[in-house]
Amino acid sequence: IFIFFAITFLFSWILWLPGILVTYDFIESTSTIDTLNDVFKWVAGIGPSLAGIIIILKSKGKSGLKELFRNVFKFKIGLYYIPLLLILLVTLVAAHLLNIILFNASFPATGLLKEPYWIPVLFIIFYILQFSEELGWRGYALEALQRRTNPLHASIILGSIWALWHLPMFITEGFGQHDNHLPYAQFFITLVLISIIITWFQNKTKGSLVPAFTLHALVNLSGEVLPLIEKNQNTQGNYSAWIILNVILILIIIPLVIKKGKNLT
Repeated sequence: IFIFFAITFLFSWILWLPGILVTYDFIESTSTIDTLNDVFKWVAGIGPSLAGIIIILKSKGKSGLKELFRNVFKFKIGLYYIPLLLILLVTLVAAHLLNIILFNASFPATGLLKEPYWIPVLFIIFYILQFSEELGWRGYALEALQRRTNPLHASIILGSIWALWHLPMFITEGFGQHDNHLPYAQFFITLVLISIIITWFQNKTKGSLVPAFTLHALVNLSGEVLPLIEKNQNTQGNYSAWIILNVILILIIIPLVIKKGKNLT
């Protein structure tokens, strides 16, 4: 598991490093460097899955890889898919409504809400893009951590590392996290909470990676459809909706942990 994390971070962060150096004027921005950074930005994103595949091939061989991809396409998860799809949507809408009531905010008016037929298309795109990360995070790392500790602790550890891996995106021009001034602290908390929920669904569905792909895709989609950041003319974000969302997620998880315990079963 330590080798997995080392490969993931070294591969991704080294490729993201030139973008950081350009952002803070350590190296000069040129058309060639900008093009390379655009390529590196996307290639670096496969770090988690690349590391997972390497470790699984090394430890389990082709049979382990076949099992990994069987879990990717294990769509027979029954009624679990309904709350899986609704949990983030309901909490997002609730967070925005409470934000309107408590802080006189406005409901997001994104272009996708005006053209909702594009939302399923975007969800499918984000779902496919999870092949770059979730083969590693949940396909390998979650199971490896759960062999060492209980599912709750494994989820918190993995969620924290998952959030830490994203840190360069918050300090590099060209990433939405940096350019839109997303709050890293709230982002970190959200990923830890989502990680706990993913673990519960994954364990209930006997290792299916569909919950991880689905929730991860929905997290990405939410930023396009119902963004949690309200910007004013001074480019200072109003983070109240995001804070409310995290509070709601905590209120969902606490009863789950009390009822199911650290094993989330």
